[in-house]
Formats: sequence, structure tokens, C-alpha cells
Amino acid sequence: MTLDATLQQAVQHHQAEAFAEAERLYRSILQAQPDHPEANHHLGMLAVQLEQHAMGLPFLKAAVEASPQHAEFRRDYIDALEATGQRDEAARVRDAGRAHSTPANAGFVTGIHANAATNAAAPNAASAMPTNAAAASAEIDVLAVQFVETIALLTAKGDHASAEALAQQMARLLPEHGFGWKTLAHAALRRSDLDGALVPLQHAVRLMPQDEPLRNHLNAAIAMRNARALDQAGQYEEAERLYRIVVGCYPQYPDALHKLAVVLIRLRQPDAAVPLLEHAIGLNPNQPQYWMNYVDALLQSGQTKAAWAALEMGQQRGMTGAAVDAVINLMTTISAQNLEIKPAPITAPPADASAPAPAPSDATAPAPAPATAKTARPSRPGAAGEPMPSQRECDTAVAHFNKGRLDEAVAAGRSLTERFPSLPLGWKVLGCGSYRLAKYDDAFGALQTASKLAPLDVEVLQALVSLLMAKNMHQDAEARCQAMLDIEPENPEGQRIMGIVLLTQGRLKEAEQLARNSAATSPDGSGTQVTLGAILLQQGRHAEAAKVFRRALELDPTHTTAFENLNFCLSHVENVEPDDLFAEHVRYGEHFETPLKKHWKPHRNRKNPDRPLHVGFISGDFRGHAVANFLEPVLERLAEDRSLVLHAYTNTPGEDQVTDRLRQHFAHWHHIFGTHSDVAADQIRADGIDILIDLAGHTANNRLLVMAYKPAPVQASWIGYPGTTGLTAVDYFLADRFWVPTEEFRSRFVEKIVYLPAVAPFKHETLCPPVNGLPALRNGHVTFGSFNRIEKLRRDVIELWAKVLHAVPGSRMMVASMPKDSVPDELIGWFADAGIGRERLDFKPRSSVAVYLQQHYHVDILLDTFPFTGLTTTLQALWMGVPTLTLPGRTVPSRSGVVALSHVGLESFVADGVDDYVKKAVAHASDVQALAELRAGMRARCEASPMFKPDLIATAFTQALRVMWRRWCEGKPAEMLDMSEIARAATTPGAQDQEAPGTIAAR
Repeated sequence: MTLDATLQQAVQHHQAEAFAEAERLYRSILQAQPDHPEANHHLGMLAVQLEQHAMGLPFLKAAVEASPQHAEFRRDYIDALEATGQRDEAARVRDAGRAHSTPANAGFVTGIHANAATNAAAPNAASAMPTNAAAASAEIDVLAVQFVETIALLTAKGDHASAEALAQQMARLLPEHGFGWKTLAHAALRRSDLDGALVPLQHAVRLMPQDEPLRNHLNAAIAMRNARALDQAGQYEEAERLYRIVVGCYPQYPDALHKLAVVLIRLRQPDAAVPLLEHAIGLNPNQPQYWMNYVDALLQSGQTKAAWAALEMGQQRGMTGAAVDAVINLMTTISAQNLEIKPAPITAPPADASAPAPAPSDATAPAPAPATAKTARPSRPGAAGEPMPSQRECDTAVAHFNKGRLDEAVAAGRSLTERFPSLPLGWKVLGCGSYRLAKYDDAFGALQTASKLAPLDVEVLQALVSLLMAKNMHQDAEARCQAMLDIEPENPEGQRIMGIVLLTQGRLKEAEQLARNSAATSPDGSGTQVTLGAILLQQGRHAEAAKVFRRALELDPTHTTAFENLNFCLSHVENVEPDDLFAEHVRYGEHFETPLKKHWKPHRNRKNPDRPLHVGFISGDFRGHAVANFLEPVLERLAEDRSLVLHAYTNTPGEDQVTDRLRQHFAHWHHIFGTHSDVAADQIRADGIDILIDLAGHTANNRLLVMAYKPAPVQASWIGYPGTTGLTAVDYFLADRFWVPTEEFRSRFVEKIVYLPAVAPFKHETLCPPVNGLPALRNGHVTFGSFNRIEKLRRDVIELWAKVLHAVPGSRMMVASMPKDSVPDELIGWFADAGIGRERLDFKPRSSVAVYLQQHYHVDILLDTFPFTGLTTTLQALWMGVPTLTLPGRTVPSRSGVVALSHVGLESFVADGVDDYVKKAVAHASDVQALAELRAGMRARCEASPMFKPDLIATAFTQALRVMWRRWCEGKPAEMLDMSEIARAATTPGAQDQEAPGTIAAR
């Protein structure tokens, strides 16, 4: 950026009162060019504006010295000197200025008036001087009259811009004539710029002391300046008094109304602030800060419903940013819990509560790598004079860890740290072992010490970064990676792990570059290929990601994560053949399960069909995750069932509030994160688990290989993945009739299907904004939207959405859940190629759950992706009153939207093909009144649906478990089970009724 561009940007920040940023930019200019006159002047005036005159003097002086002919610079310097009591210096600078200004002024006069003064006779220099001075004075008087007459004429014609420009010239050439200053003051006042009027008013009143209106304006400007200073100092009562003076003088001045209102909010008088803010917004509705504080005032005064409406209107006027997100989080909490809050200004935002969507393995935190024989040796010697442990002791500690004897490993590591505190190995074994035992506080301290002692130890970095990310300490994780790369910039593992850290932050472009750098340095590293593939998949580049995952398998055929990610990826690929997708899953099972079958052991579980059952749930998603939205409401009911004993086998790399809630519903809670599959399987067998249920499938942090050991006599898969596990060890897959509708779909499962009344009960977010009115009624156009993960977006999806936008004139589209670093150029390009310009699109980054839900306020109809459609996003949208138009296909992942919509009776939003998709979009968009009625009644419709009835699903689920168990006791193989008949006992929801006139239907 050039200095001129930087200066322009700095002035813009200065005018917007972003003083810190303006100062930073001014100083950056001066660092490059210390004598830059404008930067020195502006920085000096910034100090003056902040009542720090003495600090501004050196910069104002530098500006004058750099540009001595600039009258404004000199005048402002003189004013600052006088303000600090340096009147003698001010007089000296003023006298020096005359030497610079007189020739310029005389030249300007001479140019206009035929050089009359210089044509006069001059017998000698002494006699010529008075004659020249008198002539110049006369010329200046004539010039002043010309200025005044011309400015007055321009003002009368309403050409205020030209009048102001001429007044600026007059003030520069005739600084001791008051009319130019008066005109500039009125120009600033006309723009409601009382701050900008202050300096011209000071000059005008000094030169025109009898002008009473000018003095009143000056008093108001000074009051505004002083009020702002008192406001910033926290002296709100005195600031209120001065702001009221300004409002009394200028009742239509929006900034004064706004400032007064903010002070009243801080004085805990929000009711008095509300009408002032409404007045300010009426005068200037495009000022986001006015809206922000209006929402605050309404919220503080207990008008929560009005605050939601104001928030929505403010967002339409450009109100956005972290502070707005904080308000949404707070308002959501207040609305959801019916809280009353004490009047107080909104300050810090609550913690981010975003729940990540299902992701491929290695797309989140890296698992701590086990120590190896090579890294068992100390990475550097101990302190001078400190004894060293024997190699045998080191090997024993490492062996305990590698073989899953974690308690012994932790004890060995702790012993090493106590006797050899400067040896990295002890801290490493203690930290990694404690982490796998979920003793996170112990692990954190030990790993930090290990990292300091061995900053290039990749395994320590992996474990520490994984722990930091599990604690949502992403910046600290990034700093740890950067510390390694600072020492060894080309370290491929350091680059790979940094790529994962950036991926979790949504900085996909940076993450991809690091992963590619790592791959270039270590081309034969399968782990790097898996990480790169996960990053590409997150960007929706499915074909590239699949190719990379296949490359990882070529490098290491035993890399289970690569194969699982490949299956997850293929379920997103356009035009994937269902049989081919199924074949890849079967191939996964044959590749990894077949060698383990020889290790299957007979099950010794007591074959009593009626005894209490020990039911295990195995998952890496016992945390804030979409799976928990479906699991938690069932667990609450199952935990009360005395015929069941619930066990959790958690492979979750970190815990949160959701983990704490889930834990209380289990009789037994087992940590298996990082535990070898055979060890975890032996533990499950030893615990006497009768039925083991996988909740992850081929998504992140799954333990399918544990299932492959067949540790329980009956095993099933549920919720986490819309497809087969590919394992013959898994007997059942739980679904409903909308997800797996026919034999054609059932034939693509290794497991037998168990039909429930609904695939699972959905728990909407407790902290959820209320439903708003249909935005199309207010906007005059329909807004489509998408909240699906970016990896679901492909060119053919965008092309179909573009057809919808073309078919609905004037419509717009919001595309949310975008990466935080930028919207992919490829995505914008797809829209452009389909004829949709950027101006019709509104992109939103991933955000907290409350903010994400409130974004539905601006969407009338959601457009689903394909072939991987949305289930959680569709259900969240329904709860927010927004229907989704979906296009099912020939695979189970393509039918998730059908599941959600069919259960609430919105089959008219299920398309039969691409043409029908556009036709239905046009039909629904053409009937906004029906959309409005649907939106208003959507939550009641949801509550009547089986998917929102956990008691119903829990009953059917329990009965299914009992049938599965009895069949095993009787020696019978698994078979398809239909437990959906239990739904007949429930009241038929009104949402299932046939659509009547006036309801939503394609026309």
C-alpha cells in the first residue's frame, strides 16, 4: 500500500472515531517518512482531539517545518501552543508565518488585479514599503469582498459543496477574516458534524465576537467535546448534563441523541434511552451502532421481543460483527430461559457453543502418537551432573504406554520425572499416558514441560496440540506448532500438525498450503496425505480428496483412517453409483475385519432373554456434536429403564458441557481414547456388554476396528453415519422407513435394518432464538439459503440453485457455514458461471450456535445439497420456522432431508428431480402468505412429529434391543426388525394430515 493510500485509510478511521487504528496508521507513515507533513499534522490533531495537546505539539511542529507555507498547519500549531499556555511561542510562530504567507497572498492578489501595486513609482525602498503594504491591504479587502459575495451566491443557489470549497480557500488565504470560518462551520453543522465544526467555530467566534448564534454553536460544540471526554472517563452524570445541552441546541442531531442514550443505558436508565435511540435511528437509519445500542436498550428494559425485531432490522442496515454475535448469544439465553436481567450495558460475549458437524477422521485434532523405541531415548541429555536412567527403564516405560498399560506407564513416567526432572522422556510418557486416561490437567502440565525440554519432539507436539484443541485453545495450539517451525521450518510433521490446527479454525487455504508443503518434504508420508485429503474434503473438492486418500492407502494399506475418510468422501461425490459406494464399504470390512476374525472369541454372556441388559455405546462424539442432539433425549429415558445398564465407551479427544450432561445418564463411563483396538475390545468383553452400539460409522474418532473384534454378542450401528459399516461383526443398522425405504436400499447394508418410528429423536437447541416473521413480507423478495457444510457444495449443486434464483426474479441467497478466512473463489466462480452475480449472494462464516440459528431470520426457504443432504441442518431450520427444499437420490445419505420433512408432513418440499426442484421452489416462493403461515406454526408441527418425541423412540428402541437379544439367546441370526408399529399408539400429528387449501403445497 502506498503512503497516500495509507494516509487516506488513516483519515477514514480518524473520522470514524477509530482512534487507535488511525494512530497506528499515522505512525506507520512516519516510520517510513518522518517528515511527512499531513501524517504529522493529523497525528498531532488526533492528540489535540483527545485533549492531549502537549503530546500533539511535536507532530504539529514537524508538520509546520515540513510545509511552512501551509497556513492551516501553522494555525493549528498556534492553537495548540496557546491551549498549553505557550503564548510567547505561539506569537513567534505566528510572526514567522507572515513571512511565508505574505508573498503567496500578494502573488494571488497581483494575479487578479493587474499588478497595480508594483507599477507605482518607488523612489527608494523606504518610501516604497508603506505604499506596497497599503496597496496589498486594499487588494486583500477587495478579495475578501469577492469571496463573501461569491460564497453567498453559491449558498443561495444551494450549491453548498462549491461554497464550502471556496470557504476553505478563503480560510487558507485570509485566515483573519471570519466569514470563511463561519461558512465552514455551517457546512460542518449541515452535515451534523459538530466535531468538524469546532475548529472553524473557534476561529469564527474569535474574529466575529458579536455573532451570538455562532457563540451558541461553539458552546454546543465544546459541550459535545467535553461530554465525550467525560463519557470516556466514566463520569456519566456530568456527561449526561452536557449531552442534554447539545440535544437542547440541536434536537435533530442524531449523534448527540445516540450519545445521550448510551450514557443513560450506562446510568441504568434504559427506558429513557429507548425513545432517544428511536429518534436517532429515524434521523439516520443506516448507522449500525445506533441499532446496536437500541437493541441493548430494549433488552435492558425487558422488551426482549422488541429487541429481536430491532436486531433483525439492524442487521438489514449493516449491523454485524463480534459484538452483534455476543448480543445474539445473550438474547438467546434470556429468551430460552425466560430470564430477567438487571439493567447493565452488554459487555463480553458468552463462550462459543458451536457444534461441529460430522467430519472425516483427522479433520479435527491429531491423536497423540505412541512413543516408539527410537524416541524412547532422551532427546537431549539431562542437566549437568544429573544422573541418567538406564536404557532398560526407559524402554519399560515406553513399552507400558505402547501396549496400553496406561496406569503403569503413568507411574513409570512420574517416577522418571521425580528422579530425572530435566529428562524429556519421563514428562512425555506421563503426559501422553495421563491424556489417554482423560486426566487432562495432569497431562497438560506434563506435556508443557516435555515440550519445553524437547521442542522438536513431534509426538509431544501432537499430544499437546490435541489437548489444546480439545480445550478450544486454538491460538495456543497454533503458537506451539509455530514454535517448532521457527526452529525447524521444513519439519514435515510440524507443518502437517499446523495444517490440522488451521483447519479446525476454518483457515482452509493456509491449512492446504502447509499440508502440501509437508507432502512435498515427505512425499511417502501417508499421514500427510490423509491430512491433505481432509482439508480438500472440507473445501468440497471431493474428487481431489478421494484421489489423495487412495494415494495414502497406496503408501500404507493398513491406514484405517485413510480408508474411512475415503468412504466418507465418496458418499459426497456426484454421480456416485450406489453399488460402487456399497462395494467400497464392503472392501473396507474385508480388508480390516477378515484378519481379525481368527481372534473372535466365544461370548460367555448369560443367555437369559429377560434379564437386565448391559448396553454399550461407543463413540468419539460424546461432546457438543450433532450426534448428541439425537442421542441425549433418548439417553434421558433409557437411563430410567431398570432393564438396562448403560455403558459409555468414549473415544472423545476432550470434553465439554455436553460431555458432562451425557455422562450423568450412564452407569459406567469408560475412556478408550488412544487405547489399542484389541485392548478396548477385551475391556468391553470383560465388562459383559450384551449389545454394543456404534454411533460414528466412518466419521471422525470412530472405533470401527474395536467393533471388528466382535467384543459383544450383538452389535449395531446408529445415528452417526448414513450408511453401512461394511463389517459383518455389526448385526443391525437402526433407521426408519424414510431413510431406508425399500429392499433396494436394504440390499446395500451388510447389517440388517431395524425400523424405528423415526430414525432418532431430535433435541433442538435449548438456547434458541424465537421464530420471527417471514422476511419476504418485509423485504419484498424471497431469500433462499443454505447452512450445509462446505464439503457438500459442488458445481452441480450450485448450478441447480442458480436455476432456482433465475426462476424466481429478484430473489437472493444466503450461503452460511463458510470458512472463516475467506469464501472460496471456486464457489463464487460456480455461481458466476451459472449467471448469478456476487450482488445476489450473502456469505456468512461459521459461528456460534445461537448466531447460526438467528441467521434463519433472514431466510425464507432453504435449498438442500445433494447427494449428501442435510438432517441436522434441516431439523434445526424447521425449529426456526424455515422449510427446506430437498432432492433425494439413490443412496441413504441423499435421503436425510426426506426424513426430516416427511415426519412433519412437508412432502411438498421433496422434489422428484431437478426440474421438479425448480418447479417446487417457484411454487413455494410465489405463495409468501402460505410460507408465513407455515413459519408461524412450524414449531407446533415439529412437536407433533415422531422425531421430536423421545419417549416414543426410546420405547421402540428398548423393544428392539430386547428382540435382538432374544434372537441371540435363541441362537437365531440377525434379521430385519420393524418396530415402527409402535407409532400407531401415538396420536397422529396434525402435521401428517393431507395438505388443505391455504397450506404449503406445490401449485
